[in-house]
Amino acid sequence: MSKDVDCNKCTKSSCGSCDLCSVINADPSDMEKHGARLLTVRIKVRNVCFDKRVAVACIIYDSCHRIVAFRGFTTIICRENGCGECGTIERKLVFVLPDDITCDPCDLDVRTAANYIYPCED
Repeated sequence: MSKDVDCNKCTKSSCGSCDLCSVINADPSDMEKHGARLLTVRIKVRNVCFDKRVAVACIIYDSCHRIVAFRGFTTIICRENGCGECGTIERKLVFVLPDDITCDPCDLDVRTAANYIYPCED
């Protein structure tokens, strides 16, 4: 059963007294013991127009072409972060692979797709 907590009562001097402001100390867990594997994917999309909203997706397939994991995000490259006509999107995504994958992680296929959301707007 959940407990309603009013965190607006907390002040800087009494912070830590409510459940939302308290810190939880936890022992580190062994990821290999629980069968979870991490996969880091570095995405780089070149020649992206400044000030245009871009959607980027990353999809991971197994050897049987089934989707194992996917993630997407939207972003805008501001003109102040680069020079010239176009910029580059660079992002690192970390996936937790399920433990029921029977194939070797080296046999996974990673694909990315990127597209402008509103291509005709200036």
